[in-house]
Amino acid sequence: MAPRGSYDDEYGYDDDDFNNNHFDDEFSLDDDDDFNDDDVLGGRRGFGADDDEEVNLPYEGELFNEMLSKLHGTLIMYGEDDPALMDLQAELLQIDTDKMGSSTDDMFYLEEASQIAKVLKSHINASPKIKEIHDNFMKDITRFSDESAEGHAGDYYLDEE
Repeated sequence: MAPRGSYDDEYGYDDDDFNNNHFDDEFSLDDDDDFNDDDVLGGRRGFGADDDEEVNLPYEGELFNEMLSKLHGTLIMYGEDDPALMDLQAELLQIDTDKMGSSTDDMFYLEEASQIAKVLKSHINASPKIKEIHDNFMKDITRFSDESAEGHAGDYYLDEE
């Protein structure tokens, strides 16, 4: 079989088609008129960070994720210069590693938050910062049973110094 010099025979395109930009124009998503004809996303073009709002986590799940975010953010932000916070962070990370693939993955959010609170409580005597983190974490735990509870305001469980 002889080698093909152009794609015209097999696919209906020739070398001139590949050298022109009309393929870019034909398949571009920038042309609103063509794109809106079969808009299956309802005006949104793809998936991004704003789609996180559509995840239907229960209130407890959202609260728990918020608490984890505050806790890990606090340990990262303030732990670099505090060995007690670094030890706490290492223990919490070890617990996360240990529970992967085990039956504890099926725990309820409140149960998991309570286990984290126990770890925090076991480190209270190591540092006054950990006591403050524990106290503020406990404020957020009360929100599991009372959604109108104030909880801890702020992005971190430690107040700015």
